[in-house]
Amino acid sequence: MGAMLVRHFFTTTAAHGGRAIRGLALQTRGRQGRLWTRDRRQCSDIAHKTGDGCGMQRLHHEAAATSTSVGKPPAPSLYLRTKRGDNAGEELEAQPLDMDQPYPAQTDDGYHTLSFYSFFEMTEQTVGALRDRMQTEWGASNSSIVSDKPKDTLGVVGRIYVCGEGINAQLSVPTQNTRALRQWIETDRTLRGRIPRFNWAIEHRKAFKALHVRARPLVAAGAHVDMETLRHEPEYLDPDQWDHELQAMKEADSGTELAPLVVDMRNNYEARIGRFEGAVCPDTDTFRDELDAVRSMSPDKKRPILMYCTGGIRCSVAGAVLRADGYETVKTLAGGVIAYGRHVRARPAGAAPSLFHGKNFTFDKRLGEPVTEHVLAECDQCGSPCDAFTNCANTSCNLLFIQCADCAEKHHRTCGSSLCIERASMTHEQLIANRMGPLWDYRSRIHPEKVFGRDWIARVEKLAAAAAAAQSKQNGS
Repeated sequence: MGAMLVRHFFTTTAAHGGRAIRGLALQTRGRQGRLWTRDRRQCSDIAHKTGDGCGMQRLHHEAAATSTSVGKPPAPSLYLRTKRGDNAGEELEAQPLDMDQPYPAQTDDGYHTLSFYSFFEMTEQTVGALRDRMQTEWGASNSSIVSDKPKDTLGVVGRIYVCGEGINAQLSVPTQNTRALRQWIETDRTLRGRIPRFNWAIEHRKAFKALHVRARPLVAAGAHVDMETLRHEPEYLDPDQWDHELQAMKEADSGTELAPLVVDMRNNYEARIGRFEGAVCPDTDTFRDELDAVRSMSPDKKRPILMYCTGGIRCSVAGAVLRADGYETVKTLAGGVIAYGRHVRARPAGAAPSLFHGKNFTFDKRLGEPVTEHVLAECDQCGSPCDAFTNCANTSCNLLFIQCADCAEKHHRTCGSSLCIERASMTHEQLIANRMGPLWDYRSRIHPEKVFGRDWIARVEKLAAAAAAAQSKQNGS
């Protein structure tokens, strides 16, 4: 079979640290799909496979079969793509380009939403170079849907964190570029062989406005979590295994002192709109608070712990920290509520009901995706059943709260204060001329139940007056 062009989606030159870098040009030769890397000096033979090929089931069964005894970290698995003694930057073999199939169905706005994370070592220089490459070559050149006209980027929008311990990404990708994204990954010398199957969202649409690639910790743990700690992986369970564990707990005597602890590792507001049956949802605002809460609830390190979060990374980190601290049995839902939600939707009619009820909160424009039809929360303004999170349309307020459609119309998509209603109607130019700093600190902004009350409008007005006075003083200085 002769040489065949598979994809040549851009050729561009971008300045990075004073040197020019060629854009990505991919070609295939022969049946084995010979892929040339960005500089065309190296190539990798990649067999084109369908299905999940090297996927999740095999990796996670291998992980489950390893020892989880204290002091003996499990073998590398789905999310840990480095071995003890590896040199930072070691190159791995490329993975099959079709490993993410089947792709989700075509969406209304032409975007797939997905996430992934992986733990591996990088030097500071490698982190900076990777960040620059992804920002330049992945980011959308404009906000329009990718057309038939050649583009110089992949058109990706979303949020990516990279650091010396790996990568964490939440993205929306034009559907026609989804496979090209995997091609880019498997030809990049830093990422090749290190990114597991994409964790497809439950619902797909453009969930971000732009692409932001940041060099920062993968999760806000409150302290540095190094690779030695991350090697103490928790045991990963697929949705069926997770259901089995929860069902066994329901049927067992839960009054014993060492009964398994099922804990929601998300922030308190996330659990308001959706959670698993029997889970403990600590009233915490940060990941660090969650870890402290787990230690407090389970001082006996022999007590089994089962944990879940949105997409899995918080539990991977928390599970590793707890196991490194001596906790003997820590299990987590692989892929988080996102993977569980897809599993629930794919179940045949008559299957066992979902043990997760409600919505999965998301940190993007969607602010949630439904897993089941249960509505667990109430509108923070009128008390009617509702699970639709929103932010006050006054960006200086930006209060995160639940608001029904009637209250959204009545209060002009704001928290309801006259100040916020007025500012929400201002033009961009008027807002610039009347700048105002944030009204709330982080903890107040995510606790509407503490903000709303008989005197809350008066407090908003007082805060606004103080913010305006501070801004006026700054402008006059």
